Amino acid sequence: MEISLTPSYDNNNGWQEILPAPAEATVLTGDLTCDYLVIGAGYSGLSVTRRLAELDPSASVVLVEGDRIGNNAAGRSSGFAIDHAHNLRAKSFADAKAAAIAGVTMNRAGLDYLDQTITAHNIDCQWVKEGKYHAAATSRGEGMLDSFAESLDAIDEDYTMHHAAKCEEVFGTRYYTKALHAPHSYLVQPAAMVRGLAGTMPENVSIYESSMVKSVEYGTPHTVHTQRGSATAPVLVLATNGFTEGFGFLQKQLIPLITWGSLTRELTDAESEQLGGHPSYGIIAAHPAGTSVRRVTTPNNRILVRNIFSFSKRSDFTSRVSWAAKSHRKAFDNRWPELSGVPFSHSWGGALSLSRNGEPVFGELRPNVYGTVVHNGVGIARGTISGKLLAEMIMGEDSELLRQMQAKGRPNTNLPFQDLGVRINARARRLIAGREE
Repeated sequence: MEISLTPSYDNNNGWQEILPAPAEATVLTGDLTCDYLVIGAGYSGLSVTRRLAELDPSASVVLVEGDRIGNNAAGRSSGFAIDHAHNLRAKSFADAKAAAIAGVTMNRAGLDYLDQTITAHNIDCQWVKEGKYHAAATSRGEGMLDSFAESLDAIDEDYTMHHAAKCEEVFGTRYYTKALHAPHSYLVQPAAMVRGLAGTMPENVSIYESSMVKSVEYGTPHTVHTQRGSATAPVLVLATNGFTEGFGFLQKQLIPLITWGSLTRELTDAESEQLGGHPSYGIIAAHPAGTSVRRVTTPNNRILVRNIFSFSKRSDFTSRVSWAAKSHRKAFDNRWPELSGVPFSHSWGGALSLSRNGEPVFGELRPNVYGTVVHNGVGIARGTISGKLLAEMIMGEDSELLRQMQAKGRPNTNLPFQDLGVRINARARRLIAGREE
């Protein structure tokens, strides 16, 4: 079958562009065979590839990526490797508390696997356990923080609440009136991380970039075709997230979105002194439609602003970038008016995929075709652990975490006029968020 849905990335990703240029890509040419074939070098694809190679060191594992690793969706995130989302619902019911605890445990297992890998291979990606701030700029936002704190209390999670003076001390702005600091998340330079993970694979792994899959033959074995070659394997793993529909699965079950970010040019010493605040932090808005902010000091002193999202099945990263950058400019100037003259050096979009009921895709999609797809906004942690667990499932291993993942449901069918619904929802959320945006 021809692949009907593929991503097309531009070269505006700030995280990738501020790094040294990567070595020339190894492109899939000719016809090869292997024991395991993985499509997609995001968090799940990198994790399942590494774990398969670890568990079966005599096997050949091939990972195929359509773009350059670091410029793909995984390298375009905000770099929040979080252990729990900001919308926990654990205050009232025992089953809700149990689900929240299980989710946090799952995410932390993913972060632990990443931490072990990054430490073992000395991957330079600014991986720091700084935690994350959930910050409010309105009374409504403060109420949402209080509700979030109640959920954390219900599952015995530690946090620290900061009021306006402390917010100004940390963030270098009076914009925020209250913030909750949750200490167990990591901040990372995402493009550097995925490039480092790819570059430190076991010896039995071969990686091919700039090798977009054009068609696939499902059978015994399976064969995928790129523009210049093909790869054949008895076991095929799809780590293709929102593009899995193009491979013939999950029709009308995925919600493909683009989230948008902008990165300033490097701040001067005078601008940094004027800004004040801590040299590194990550802010997630109290309202889910609000603005995320990161201050990044090593190796470049910059500020990231991320807000708004749009529906796009084919990952159109060019038509709305100016629209997104205007929103980022407004958010930046509102927070740091004294730095309003600091331009953005890069503005870009990154693809993610949600399901309407929040359920993932994990397991066998058809005989010897496996998928780990849809991580609902917790891609670094959940994508990593789901890839690791999928490899262990393929190899016949068992664990409590694997059983929990296998017990999850599947995405339900989307409602009609999906794209219109997403646009209306996005607009309504932005209006409700107000100054949180």
